[in-house]
Order: sequence, then C-alpha cells, then structure tokens
Amino acid sequence: MSWVIAIGIALLVIAYLAMELATNEDKGMNLRSYIKAYKKSLLFICIFFIPLIVISGIIYYTFL
Repeated sequence: MSWVIAIGIALLVIAYLAMELATNEDKGMNLRSYIKAYKKSLLFICIFFIPLIVISGIIYYTFL
C-alpha cells in the first residue's frame, strides 16, 4: 500500500513541477500557450528527471 501512496505523491510532484515550469515560461499569455508550455515542461521532466530518480533509487537500494 505504501508503494501506491509513493507513486501517487511522485505523480503529483511531477505535475506540480511541470506547472511551475510552464508558469515561468508562459509569462502571462493565454490558456493555449500555457497548455503548450505545460506539455513541453512535462516532457522535459519525464525525459530528464524520472531516469535520474530511478537511477538514484537503484543506487540507494543496492547499498541498503
């Protein structure tokens, strides 16, 4: 059960980070540009941060 909670929290954190990056990139334009920036930010986070978290988890559990 704790894995389900951890995965849910991780998904919320990823969505929050993507929203923050999109807000910074959008700079007060309309909703369409915000959604476009959100998709781009979400893709950036999924490509770069998720593998980093997976690698750090593997290293953590290797030395546990």
